[in-house]
Formats: sequence, structure tokens, C-alpha cells
Amino acid sequence: MKNIVLIGMPGCGKTTVGQIIATKTGRLFIDCDIVLAETAGMSIPEIFEQEKEEGFRLRETQVLKDVCKNTTDTNNSAMDTAFVIATGGGCVTRQENYQILKSFGIVIFIERDTSLLEKQGRPLSIASNMEEMYKTRLPLYKQFADIVFKNDVSAELTAENIIKAI
Repeated sequence: MKNIVLIGMPGCGKTTVGQIIATKTGRLFIDCDIVLAETAGMSIPEIFEQEKEEGFRLRETQVLKDVCKNTTDTNNSAMDTAFVIATGGGCVTRQENYQILKSFGIVIFIERDTSLLEKQGRPLSIASNMEEMYKTRLPLYKQFADIVFKNDVSAELTAENIIKAI
């Protein structure tokens, strides 16, 4: 089984869809934002407050490196297990993350209308114009992605469509 990497705007459904895909396909699920917060010992809003976006992005890249290395390391007993990874919405803003994600698995861009994006608990989503953020990031999501799926239906149906495609 291939590893699956989910990218997309904050609040597009990466975590929800990813958990469903993992459950239905027997893969393990990893949410990089949760790993990042646990590693930092503080919440994502606290990281943004103390370290600003640049500090957060540096931590995010390190988490991606660690997660992808630790789940494919030949000394790791989980190496025969496939994973679904939900990334942070802005991971595509650092070009170095491209090779990390591409070498790990199939990269799927979950696209969702900006009016439907969840903003609560997402510092950049609250502070930014979502339309402008989307316009800036869309070419990056498309560059990183192997496949694009719209999440304009239920998370369950989006997950099923992804499973069918892969």
C-alpha cells in the first residue's frame, strides 16, 4: 500500500478525510499539526504568537522530515505499515517540503471552496483574507499534488472517492 499525504487550505478537511481513509484502508493516521504542537509543547496559536509564522514553518518542515523518515526507516518496525498524513495548510509555502512529501507517498490536494473553510483555532485563517491566501497557495498546491479532489460533499464521500482513485 502507498502512503497518502493530504495537502490543502486550513480547514479543508484533511484531518477528517484522512482519518476516514486510514480507517477504511487499514493505514495509520498522522496529523502533522498535532505532532508539531506536541513536539513544541505548546499550541499552534501559541507558536505563532511566540515564534511568528517563520518559526512555525521551520518547526513544520522538521516535523515533516521526522514523520516521513521515522515511518519509512528500515529500522522501524512500522515500515511495513502504510500511512495517511494530514499536513499543515501552509506546508506548500516552503519549497523544501516538496521533495519530503513526494518521496513519502502520493500527494493529494483536497480543494474546498473558501466560504466552507473552518477558521476556528487557525491563526492565519483568522488574521488573513482567505481568498488572497487561496490565490497565493493554489499554484503551490497544484505543483505539489499528484491528484486533486474537491471536498464539496461529505467527508465520507470525499474519502471514498480518494480510495477509489488510488
